[in-house]
Amino acid sequence: MDKIKQYKKQIFAFITIWLLLEFGVYPCLTMADTFANIIGVIALLILVLWGGLELYDYVKSSDGLVDVNELKEASTMKAEPKPKRKYTKKIK
Repeated sequence: MDKIKQYKKQIFAFITIWLLLEFGVYPCLTMADTFANIIGVIALLILVLWGGLELYDYVKSSDGLVDVNELKEASTMKAEPKPKRKYTKKIK
C-alpha cells in the first residue's frame, strides 16, 4: 500500500494519458475528417510532451532513478589530466 501512495502521481499521469489516447486521440486519427485528424495530432503531441515531462520529473525526483546529490557531485568533479605520451626512439 505504501508503494501505491509513493507512486500515486506517476500512476495517475499514466492512467490519464492512456485514457486520453484511447478515447480521444485514436478515434480522431481514424476519422475520415481532416480537421479531426489535425486536432488528434495536436493532442498527441501535447500528450507526448506531457509524458516526457512526467518522466523527466520522475527521474529527477528524490525517489527517482538518479540521486540528485550524486549528480551534483559528479558535475563538480574534475577529470584527471591524461599523462603525456613519452616518445622513444626505435632501435634497429
